[in-house]
Amino acid sequence: MVSTTVKENGVQGEELGLPPGDYRLVGWDLDTTGRRLIDEICQIAAFSPTLNFSQYVMPFRDMNPAARRRHNIRVVTVGRYRMLKDSKTGKVLKTKSEISGLSDFINWLETVKGNSDGVILLSHEQRKVAAPLLLEALQKYNLLEKFSAVVKGFANGYAMAEVKCAKTVRMFSLRTLSRVLLNNDEDLDNAADRARLTYQVMQQLCAGEDRPENNQGSGDGGDATDHGLVESVRDYAHTVTKEEMELAGLKVVLERQNSLRPIFNSMLRINRRERQRATNLRRILAEAGIDYEMLTATYSKDGKEGIAELLASKLTKAKPKEIEDLRELLVGHFDPESKPKTENKVESNKEAKPGAGDASGSSTPDTTTSSPVKAPSSSGETNTNSTNSPQSNATSPRKRSVSAGPVVTSSPESTAS
Repeated sequence: MVSTTVKENGVQGEELGLPPGDYRLVGWDLDTTGRRLIDEICQIAAFSPTLNFSQYVMPFRDMNPAARRRHNIRVVTVGRYRMLKDSKTGKVLKTKSEISGLSDFINWLETVKGNSDGVILLSHEQRKVAAPLLLEALQKYNLLEKFSAVVKGFANGYAMAEVKCAKTVRMFSLRTLSRVLLNNDEDLDNAADRARLTYQVMQQLCAGEDRPENNQGSGDGGDATDHGLVESVRDYAHTVTKEEMELAGLKVVLERQNSLRPIFNSMLRINRRERQRATNLRRILAEAGIDYEMLTATYSKDGKEGIAELLASKLTKAKPKEIEDLRELLVGHFDPESKPKTENKVESNKEAKPGAGDASGSSTPDTTTSSPVKAPSSSGETNTNSTNSPQSNATSPRKRSVSAGPVVTSSPESTAS
């Protein structure tokens, strides 16, 4: 998505790279109420070898369940007051407003910057969330210009680890790398701990490079000004301007996702598994540049074949199973009379064997009439038959279980809503 945005705007990637200079490196992270762009900051934390920063922020919205489990903090209401509480210790945390927390963070970064050319913020995320949320909050309070005067670039340790550790580890999460590189196994529910580990992991990732400058530091304050370490990180860093372009591209993708809600609304309300599946499929469409208007126009013009051709041409990176799921889902939405193959198979089984189970696959086959456990509760004639012919009772459940149709995860009627 990022590279596409850059090319569409006609800007070469090299122009958005970070130029050489005297930079300070700072590990940082956020705790948030969720992982969406509309979510809010709960904690801002940063680490450098000489100075640390951590500030809890009182959000307006409550944290979603996943965020509460991930960060071990929650919003509580006592009387007329809302406060942030540590779920482990039960301690009420000292908080500030979001604008005050962001202002303090920028002032702290100015202190770290000193007389250098600026600060490079180091994070570690497979799917970037912290940087877009930070920039969105800074834009909301008109603090982006002041922030950009201090921070000159962002670098993601996950991207660096994918290159440097491709032959040694299979997972590149912060937890895995801290175990492998630092022999450190600790909880990562606090942003301050993740900020520190991000910096230390980045140090270790750059330690083995053939740059003489990397031999200057020993892991203390000297590494903050270590030019060799900065140069290693700069290869993977990009400017605040490029990050803003990514944020703009992300907002476009989110608009496309919102336009696709009529197709996925029913799946989002079923259960957690279907919700995750719907979220993934919707994201695949949005990132490929497909919105509801495009799908409607394609189906009106070329019908099912047009939908299939559109998916084949746009979803070049999607898995065949994902493309097939999307095709069935979209055709079922625009043509409710059309049924997926799996559902047709269930319907034929129902006609051949009445009572085999419902077509949705949500219930098990009905074997209660032939079950040895249920037989005594039937009429006297049934009891006599079951006593005289145990063979038939033993084989009857096996015969009925054959008629059960395959499970159908979604139906065209539900997707149409």
